[in-house]
Amino acid sequence: MNYMNKALTFFSLLSFLFSFGQTEPVSLPYANGFETEADRNYWYSINTGAGTPWGFTDETSTVYAPSQGQYYARAQSDFENGGSAWLISKGIKIEAGHNIALDFDYRSSLSTLFPVKLKVVLKQQPIPTLENATELWVDEEIMINTYQNVHKTFEVPQTGTYYLAFYFYPDPNLGYLSLDNINLYEELCPKPTGVKAVPGQTSAEISWLSASVPAGGYEYAIKSAGTGLPTEAGTLVQGTSINAEGLQPQTEYQLYVRSVCTPGSLYSNWSNPLTFKTYPANTAIPANLPYNESFENDSRWALLEPTVGNPWVRTDSDSGGLYGPSDGNYYLRHDDSDNNSNSWAFSRGINLPAGKEITLQFDYKSSQDEAYPQKLKVVVSKDGFPSAKSVQIWDNDFIQNASYTTTSITFTVPESGVYYLGYQTTSEANYGYLMFDNVKVSDKESSPCEYILRLKDSEGDGWNNNTMNLYVNGDAVFTDLTMPIGDVLDFTFKINSGDAITTVWNGGSHSGSETSYEIIDSNGAVVGSASEQNISTAIIASCPNCAKPTNLTANYGQTTVDLTWKFLTQPANGYEYVVQPAGSGVPTSGTAANSTQAHVEGLSTETAYEVFVRSNCGDTFSSWAGPVNFTTLPNPGSAVNLPYNYGFETEDQWITQSITRNNEWIVDSSFPATGGFAAVQDYNYYFDANSWLFSRGLNLKAGKEILIKFKYRSLGTNVPLSLSIADQAYAFIQKGNVIWSKTVNNDRYEEAILSFTPQTTGVYYLGFNSLAAKGSTVLVDDIQVYTVGLPDAPTCEYTCPSDKTVNTNPGNIGAVVNYNLTFACDASSTGVFSVLSEGLPSGAIFPVGETTVKHNLIFNGEIIDTCSFVVKVEEKLGTADNTKDNGLQYYPNPVVDNLTVKMNGDTIEDVTVYNFAGSVVKSEKSKTKTAIIDMRNLSSGVYIVNVRTASNVKSFKVIKQ
Repeated sequence: MNYMNKALTFFSLLSFLFSFGQTEPVSLPYANGFETEADRNYWYSINTGAGTPWGFTDETSTVYAPSQGQYYARAQSDFENGGSAWLISKGIKIEAGHNIALDFDYRSSLSTLFPVKLKVVLKQQPIPTLENATELWVDEEIMINTYQNVHKTFEVPQTGTYYLAFYFYPDPNLGYLSLDNINLYEELCPKPTGVKAVPGQTSAEISWLSASVPAGGYEYAIKSAGTGLPTEAGTLVQGTSINAEGLQPQTEYQLYVRSVCTPGSLYSNWSNPLTFKTYPANTAIPANLPYNESFENDSRWALLEPTVGNPWVRTDSDSGGLYGPSDGNYYLRHDDSDNNSNSWAFSRGINLPAGKEITLQFDYKSSQDEAYPQKLKVVVSKDGFPSAKSVQIWDNDFIQNASYTTTSITFTVPESGVYYLGYQTTSEANYGYLMFDNVKVSDKESSPCEYILRLKDSEGDGWNNNTMNLYVNGDAVFTDLTMPIGDVLDFTFKINSGDAITTVWNGGSHSGSETSYEIIDSNGAVVGSASEQNISTAIIASCPNCAKPTNLTANYGQTTVDLTWKFLTQPANGYEYVVQPAGSGVPTSGTAANSTQAHVEGLSTETAYEVFVRSNCGDTFSSWAGPVNFTTLPNPGSAVNLPYNYGFETEDQWITQSITRNNEWIVDSSFPATGGFAAVQDYNYYFDANSWLFSRGLNLKAGKEILIKFKYRSLGTNVPLSLSIADQAYAFIQKGNVIWSKTVNNDRYEEAILSFTPQTTGVYYLGFNSLAAKGSTVLVDDIQVYTVGLPDAPTCEYTCPSDKTVNTNPGNIGAVVNYNLTFACDASSTGVFSVLSEGLPSGAIFPVGETTVKHNLIFNGEIIDTCSFVVKVEEKLGTADNTKDNGLQYYPNPVVDNLTVKMNGDTIEDVTVYNFAGSVVKSEKSKTKTAIIDMRNLSSGVYIVNVRTASNVKSFKVIKQ
C-alpha cells in the first residue's frame, strides 16, 4: 500500500511538472529576488502534505515583509497540521570543482512564539523529496522577526543541471516564514560573514568572520541607510575588527564588508547590508550630587529605541492598578510586545567622585503577579549608551511586585567624572508593564534640599497676566508661572548643591510694577530677588548635609490632626514634630517620630494651630519645615434619628472644610431644586476646588440598611462630585469611605438613591466632596435618609416605556439613549424610590445590541412595582459593509453566566476581561477558535474584553447582568 502511494505521488508530481512547463537551465551567477513575473515563474511551489504552499506576495505587516524590494516568498504553518511545502528552482548549471556560494535572506513572524523549520537542499531532479538530496543548510528553531542572511559554500561532484530547493516543514502553529534575495554564484574570494556593529554616539565597533585570510585584507564601507551597495572602494583594514569613527549621532547607517584577495583585481562580494543606528548625543549639563529625578519635568534621560520590542516611555498614564507613578504624575514605563525586550533608558550625566560610597535609590514595580515576572538591570557607565564600559550594579530577573518597592544600592567609581545610569529590561514577551520612578543618587556628604520661588504682589490682586520662568542648570523647572490672585504665592522645587538657578521675566499684558519675586534657600534666607527683571547671573545652590522634610501636610479635624511628610534624604534617627497654637514662634524641640506620619489628639475646636517638622540626622538636626497653619473644624450638629430630611431652608449645623483656598460650600438661593435654597460649592476663577460639606450626625444601627436620596447638578462641565459616609466629619477620614461618585455634566437637577448598611451602631456623617475645576461648581439639595422596612407600602404603578430601537454609526461603541419613566401612587409617595436594577440609566451610552432595562419601585426595601423594557442599538451598515466583523463573534450580550467568543479562521491565544477602572478581572489562555468565558462571579456592569490572536487584537464591550 505504501509503495502504491509513493508511486501515485511520483506520477502526480511528474504530471504537475509537465503541466507547469520546463525552461532552459540558467548559468551562474544566478540571482532571484522575486521582483518580476519571470523571477516568480522560475520556481515550482509544491505541497506534499497538509498546510499551505509557498506563495509570492508584496504584503507587509509586523510579522512578514520583503527583505528588499517589493516582493518575496512566504509560507505559513497550519495551526492543526503544520506544513510540508517545497519551493524548488528550475534548472541551474553548476560546474564541478568550483567553490559555489549560496546567499539568501529569511525571517520568521515573531521572536518568541511559533518557531518554524527550513531545510535547503540541492537536487538533480525537481522532485519534492529529501531522497537523493544534498543538504546545504537547516534550522529547526527559527524564531527571529528581523531578516537574517545565510552564506554557505559548497562544491558539486559533477558538472550538470541542479535544482535548489527550500523545504518548509513546521510543527502545527501559526508561524510564518519569509524568504528573499537568493543568490548563487562562484566564489573566487571568500565573502566575510557574521558582520556585527556595536554603535556608540559617533563611532561603531565593527567586526566580521572569514573562512580564510585574504592576501590583501578587507575593505569596509559605512553608508547612509538606503543608499545601496558601495560603488567605490571601501576603507582598507588588515584585521577582522576596527573602531569606525566620524559618525553622526542618532543616525541610521548600513555597513558593508568585503575581502581583498588580490588588490586591484579580485574582491569578494560585499556582505549583505547590516543596518545600525548611532545613539543620541548627551547634551544636558551634568548634574551634581545629590541627584533626584521623579520625571515630572523634562528629565533629559535618553530613552533608546530598541531593535525589537518597545522603548521606555515617560508617561503620566495611570490605570489605578496595572500602571501608574510611585507619586506625582510622571514615571518611566516599558510596555510589553510580542517580542522579548531589550530596551535601555540612560540618565543624564551625573558628576560622581572617586572612592566615595554612592547610594542609588529608586522605586519599581510590575503590572502582573508571579505568573509574569519582569527583569530589570541597572548599570553605571562612562558612556550614555550600552557599551563595554558599563558596570552592572543591580539585577532582578524576577520582579513580581504589583505595588511599588524601593531599593537602595551602594557602589563606588574608580575615578571622578561624568557617569550615566542605565536601566535595561530584558523581560519576556507579553509579560505586561515594568516601571520605575523617584531616582535618587547621593553620597554621604551630599543631600538634596528644597528652595522656594515666592511670587509677591504689593496690591494683592495677583500678577495681572505677567509670567516668569525658572531654570536649574539650564533646564526649565517652571514656565509661564503667574499668581492669579493674592499677595504671596510659594512654589517649591528640589535643588542640589552646586546647581545653577536663573530666571527669565516674560512680562505680560499689564504693567508689572507692583510685582516681584524672591528665591529662598532651605534655611529660609532670601538668596535672590527681582522685579520685572531676569536673574541672569546664576545663583549657585547650597544644601545642608541634613535636609529638612518636604511636603508637610496637616490633615485636620475637630480635635485631631494627622501629619504626613516626605524626605529627600532619609535621616539616620527619624524626625521631630511640633503642633502648637498659631504664632508661638519657631520651636526648639519636638516629639520624636520614626516614620513620616503622626496622629495628634486633644486639640480644641475652631482654634488656629501651626505645625513644624525636622529631620534628626544623628549628629545634627535639619532646619524646621513649616509652619503649616490650619484651623480646627467646628463640631457638626448633634445626632438625630431617622428619617432625616433637609433642604437647606433653615440652619441645621452642617459644616464645610476646604482643602484648597476660597472654595467652601455655602447655602445660596440662586439655583435651588425645590424651595428657596440649595448648597453650592463657592467656586472662584483662580483655584481648583477640593471642598467638603458634612451633615449633622445621624444615629444608625449596625446591620440596618438605610436609603440615601439627594438631588445634584453642576454649573459647568466635567465636575467631579462624591458622597461618603463615616463616623467622623472631616476630610482625612471621609475620603476613604466614598460610596458614590460621578462626573457631573447636567444643568438640571438629577436624583441619586443609594443604599448603605453600617457595620457598627453609632453616629455617622454624610460628606459631599467637590473637585470642581476653577470656574465651575456643583450643587446639592433635598437630602433624605430613611431606614428600610417600616410602614406599609402604598399602591404605586409605573408608566413604563415601550421597547425602542435606535441607530448608531459604524465603529461607535453605542448610542446615547434617553427615556422617560414616571410612576403614580394612590396615596403619599413619600419614601417611594425608583431604583435602576438592570441595564443603564436614561442619557447613558447603550452598547450595540440589546440591553434590558429594569427599574424597581422601592418602599422600605420592598419592591412594589417593576418596569422592564428592551433598548436595541443597531449600527448603520454601508452598502459595502453588510457585516459588523467577519472575524469576530461574541454572544450573548448582555451576559449572565458564560460569554462565547469565536474567531473565524484565526486561533484565540488568550482572552482578558477589564473593568472600567482598567484592572484585569479575568484572564484565560485559549489556543482554540472558540473561547468560553465564565463571567458568573463578576459583578454587574460594563466590561471591556480583549481577544488576542497571533496577528491581531480585538476589543469589545459587554454588559454583565
